Amino acid sequence: MNDYQLQPFSEDATPDLISPDGAKIANTYLANGCSIKECSHSLDIPTHEIAAVLQQPLVKTYVNSILREHGYRHMVAIAEKLDDLVDRKWVEIDEAELGSNKDIADLLQMAHKFRMDMAKLLQADIGKEIGVTKNTQVNVYGEGSYGRLMEKLIDS
Repeated sequence: MNDYQLQPFSEDATPDLISPDGAKIANTYLANGCSIKECSHSLDIPTHEIAAVLQQPLVKTYVNSILREHGYRHMVAIAEKLDDLVDRKWVEIDEAELGSNKDIADLLQMAHKFRMDMAKLLQADIGKEIGVTKNTQVNVYGEGSYGRLMEKLIDS
């Protein structure tokens, strides 16, 4: 049993714009571990029809958002386990009064790398959602107040 089967997906969780058939296929696809064949078998619909529905932009966005949300939950759970492991290692070193600093250093390095990777993923998603654009301003010498300022600076 996978994580997607543990949590039911309801019609309430789908955007209003997705058709009921698209929502049913998307939820069944997720519940069957993202397997088109299993989804086809469960719904008794040909695989090419399921694949076509899953490629629709709204359905695809819905499925990706659910998978991303589960991925973030897993990343947070892994980070918490890693923090717990570091804490237990500290206790073990304190109690035994011997241990390798390399062990704790490796764990801390791994935890730091994991947190940095998580931050990069979150920043990438935030950038996509906000629609970050890069603007460039071109100032031509001699035009507008910038040009007059430059002339005054050069002449003085």
